[in-house]
Amino acid sequence: MQYDVIVVGAGQAGAACAYDLAAAGLSVLLLDRREFPRFKACAGGVTTKALRRYRFSIAPVIRQVESDLRVSMYLRREATLRGPAPICAMTVRTELDALCFRQALQAGARFEQIGALRAVDESAEAVALTLADGRVLRARYLVGADGAHSQVRKLTGAFVPDRTAVAMEGIVQLPAGVPLPVTTFDFGVVGQGYGWLFPKGDHVNVGIYTRRPEEVEFSKGQLRDYVQRRLGVSGESIEHLVGFPIGTGGEYYQPRSERVLLVGDAAGMAEALLGEGIHNAVLTGQMAANAIVLALAANTSARVLYDDYSAIVRGDIDNCRKLGQLFYKFLPVSYGILRHIVADTLMNGFAAGMTTTGCKRAFMTRRPRFDF
Repeated sequence: MQYDVIVVGAGQAGAACAYDLAAAGLSVLLLDRREFPRFKACAGGVTTKALRRYRFSIAPVIRQVESDLRVSMYLRREATLRGPAPICAMTVRTELDALCFRQALQAGARFEQIGALRAVDESAEAVALTLADGRVLRARYLVGADGAHSQVRKLTGAFVPDRTAVAMEGIVQLPAGVPLPVTTFDFGVVGQGYGWLFPKGDHVNVGIYTRRPEEVEFSKGQLRDYVQRRLGVSGESIEHLVGFPIGTGGEYYQPRSERVLLVGDAAGMAEALLGEGIHNAVLTGQMAANAIVLALAANTSARVLYDDYSAIVRGDIDNCRKLGQLFYKFLPVSYGILRHIVADTLMNGFAAGMTTTGCKRAFMTRRPRFDF
C-alpha cells in the first residue's frame, strides 16, 4: 500500500502534522519507535502562543495555569513578573503527547510501532522508507518529526547545524504542608542557561538548561544542588532524573529532498534563548501538512511552500539565538534590563500569545503587534 504521507515520530510535531493531513482527507501512516502513552522528558510548560495552535482542547491534561513568573539572578535579586492573563499551562508531557496522539488517530491517521530506519529513497513521484526489518513503506511524501537526533535527517542529508542545547530535569514531591512554588526561572544557575521550577499540582518539575553544553559544566550534581538551594529539600529526592537534547539551529535548516520535510526538533526548530520547543513543533508540523495538502492539490512544490511558510519560524528562532547570545553574555546586566525595563512588555506579549519577535517589536514600537 502507498500512503499519501508517512510521518516518522508521533510527538508534538508529528501528531500535529498527522492530524491536519488526516483531517484534510489524506491517507497518513504515523510511525514511532515507542507505544503511547510513552515517557517523554520535557518540562511540559505550554505557552499561550502554543495553546492557540492546537486544533482541539488540551484542557484534560492541564495540571495548573500560571500568570506570574518568578525570576532571579544567581538565586538573588529575586522578582515576580506579573501577567495580565495566563502565560503558560502546566502539563505532564507524557499525558500531553498521549492526548495529541489520540486526536491524530481519531482524525484518521494510522499508527504503527517500528524499530530503526535503514534507508530513505526518493523518486520523482514518491518516497520509499526501508525499515531495519527489511520492510519497505511507500508514500508520496515523508515528514521527519523524530526529534533532535533525527534518523530521517541523517538519512536524507538535510542540513541543520550541530547546535543541540541540553536540559536535565526531574520530579520533586514536596513534603506535606510545603506549598508549591510559582513558575520560576533562575538565571545563572548554570552557564549559558538557567534553572526552572514548574509546579504541576501534586509535584514540581525541576530542571536546568544550557544553550551551550560543550562550553560549560553541566551535571546531575548541579541539578541536585539547585534543588537543595531553591526548595530546601535533599537533591537525592529527585525522581525520574533524565537529560535530553533540544534541537536548535533551525534558522539554517536546508532541506535536500523535494519530498521529505523535517519539522520540530528534527529541523532544529526549538528556540535557544529558553529552549522552548512545543510551539514551534506544533506550528511547523501544521505548516508541513498545509504545504503537502496544497502541493497535491495544485501540483506544485511542497518543499518551496514549506520553506515559505516556515520562514517566519526560522526568523523568530534566529532572533532568539541573537538575544540569547547577548542575554547570557552580559549577565547580570541583561537580567537587570529584563527585570526593570522589558518585563511588562514581555509579560503582556506572552499573555497575548506573541512570539519573542513579536514582543521585541512591541517593545521597540510601544504598541502590540501580533504575528503568524
